[in-house]
Amino acid sequence: MNRPEQIRKEILLQIYACRPLALTAERMGRDARKQAYDFTPLEIAREIQFLIDEGLALELCVKGTTERRWRISSEGVRQYEQTSPI
Repeated sequence: MNRPEQIRKEILLQIYACRPLALTAERMGRDARKQAYDFTPLEIAREIQFLIDEGLALELCVKGTTERRWRISSEGVRQYEQTSPI
């Protein structure tokens, strides 16, 4: 598995685990570092956009702030549950 795939897998794991809440890229990066990954904020943002384009994640805009948050879509839940080992 290459690095972008690892990043996407980690993002899906995190947003699946906290559904229906939405996470910021900073939070995802911090949680990834706890798991000994060294993903940069740019890499996380790039792969989140890929997941959005694939329909696996959704971006939420919080009114009154510039903070961007993401959550898993219903298609992302199905994808995660069908491909993750139980």
